Amino acid sequence: MIRYPEATPTAGRDSVTVLTTKGPLATKVIERRPTPQHAAEGEWIATQYGNAKSFSISERYVADIHELANELTILEYNPRAFIVRGAPVDGIDRDHAYRRLHPRTNKNGILEPASLRPAARHWVPLDIDSIECPNRLDPIANPELAVDYVVGHLPVHFHSVTCYWQFTASQQIKPGLRIRLFFWSDVPLADWQLKQWLADYPVDQAIFAPAQPIYVARPVFIQARDPVPLRSGVQRGERDAITPPIITKSSGTKIRPAKHDDSLRLRGGYEAYRRAIGDHEGGNGLFGPRQSAVASYIAQHGGSVDTTWVRADLEDAIRNAPRDVKNHPDRYIEVRIRDLDVLIRRIIEMHRANNGVSSSYDECEPTYPAPLGSVGAARSRLLDLAGLHVSAVLEYRAAKAAFESLAVESSQPRTFTA
Repeated sequence: MIRYPEATPTAGRDSVTVLTTKGPLATKVIERRPTPQHAAEGEWIATQYGNAKSFSISERYVADIHELANELTILEYNPRAFIVRGAPVDGIDRDHAYRRLHPRTNKNGILEPASLRPAARHWVPLDIDSIECPNRLDPIANPELAVDYVVGHLPVHFHSVTCYWQFTASQQIKPGLRIRLFFWSDVPLADWQLKQWLADYPVDQAIFAPAQPIYVARPVFIQARDPVPLRSGVQRGERDAITPPIITKSSGTKIRPAKHDDSLRLRGGYEAYRRAIGDHEGGNGLFGPRQSAVASYIAQHGGSVDTTWVRADLEDAIRNAPRDVKNHPDRYIEVRIRDLDVLIRRIIEMHRANNGVSSSYDECEPTYPAPLGSVGAARSRLLDLAGLHVSAVLEYRAAKAAFESLAVESSQPRTFTA
């Protein structure tokens, strides 16, 4: 069992509660087994998480998304550890505790105390496993684009914000995009606030609970190679923390921009996506349509097209699109426009990779004199050089044989006759 020294909390920091099992795994074990339907390579079979009863509890103290990412990266390699959003109850035995939010009387009539309590957190975990992966997107070759695509399904507050991402154990085992995102909020958020705010978004709300396990360890593969070579990373944004809206229990209003709808590609390609930029009726926000418009344009014109026009056209569309100023202020518009250059470059790279084209180069003059002569003369010269090489080899072998013969002869005893 891996044990980490306890850290000391300081003002303005948050903590991550880590539970470590006494033996059972806190990750999935995955293997390939031959089946009648998959006799050649076998079928993926996943064994679920171990049924641990008791745990050691520790806390890791973090101050921002980067410190959080460091701690989660360490935990990735501990298959017996997971995290929860709750905080440890004071006075419990941290070396032997149950994952329990409420006191419970055991079979012997002894009252066992709760080990965890609700806590508002700066860190926001999002489990996403219900988004279909579009055909144009390869999450293994381009995980950054996969993260961008998934973030496009979240509230605008998450757009262009640094996050830590992890593909879950089911990525490439089951269809669709299966990813976990971690963000940092500049104000702590309680579980009920996240549930209310994100109720209509494609995130698993089960982890917004004090004692619910959030599995962060890599899956264990038995006699099979992990199909996801890069499972996690940091996606840097324009800022390192989200600023959530004001969320109160009395408020029944859910703040939600238009949902990203990839089906627009079936109704007109680039022009349809361009028309969908904005918060007007029939619009689709300022994130998803912009990205889809670039992908549609590159798919139509190829990875070597000059993108000067499409870049200028999309900037014009974003600046002049009808928008909700509260959700899409001027600062957000400038971020979306600055992102265009990186977005276009990434989609071109993805297009070239998917079509077997590594790069394109402009022709230039050589830095050395061009060779003179005909192809026939070149062939004749090559034959002459080959002949010289063969002759040299034969001469060397003859000389070597003569030398070895002389050496053998000199080593034999001499006899003389009278």
